[in-house]
Amino acid sequence: RLARMEDFKKGSGKGCPVGYGRAGKTPATSGGAAAEMTEPPDTADRPLAVDPHTTTVIRSSDLDTHPGEAVPDSSIPSTGRGNSDDGQHWLNPSPYQLHRALKRKGKPIEKDDSYGVADVHEMVVVQSWNCIMEYENMYKKSCAAPKLARFEGRDGDYSLKAKMLNYFGVNLPFDRHDWTVDRCGTEVKYIIDYYDNGNSYWIDARPVGNVRNAIDRARLSLLKMSRGQSPW
Repeated sequence: RLARMEDFKKGSGKGCPVGYGRAGKTPATSGGAAAEMTEPPDTADRPLAVDPHTTTVIRSSDLDTHPGEAVPDSSIPSTGRGNSDDGQHWLNPSPYQLHRALKRKGKPIEKDDSYGVADVHEMVVVQSWNCIMEYENMYKKSCAAPKLARFEGRDGDYSLKAKMLNYFGVNLPFDRHDWTVDRCGTEVKYIIDYYDNGNSYWIDARPVGNVRNAIDRARLSLLKMSRGQSPW
């Protein structure tokens, strides 16, 4: 499933761990501009380390009363391994969590920029899940509540589809994630390729790994065509 991200504004080339650059807005905050805020100390009881294979979400902070620590409301249901307090949801990171994580990864950004980066990160994660749910909704009678079991960042490890498209002149994706969804006991692997065509961003999310997933991709295309929508 291809999703256009036309409203993503291009930025400085730095950005969140999945590399989307900056958004064009900074949320209003209380107490003055972001640059005037004092960041709480990064302590051992607030685990913010980001390893190379878990770059989409970061464990939430218990200091979300601080404007820069406010975690977005959006979340993705988890199988119990999520980063919410009860483990039942994957939460998007706060601006300051992204700021610290990127600093640790050797990709520092300005603290002011962290608000825009967090906005873009949240939009990308939400849209990626929406793309996946287009497939999962075909199984809603047997599984009304699919959950994200785990995920892996695989930047530079191009999928076969991405390589084939590149052969025909399409730029290689600037990032790739593999997400594993628990469909009420059945695990389904999704590959998500993220593209930048110069004017907009694209998300190509699809199930892979077996014949049924390939059939589901064809089913969704036919279903969308029957509705007068683009099959892509």
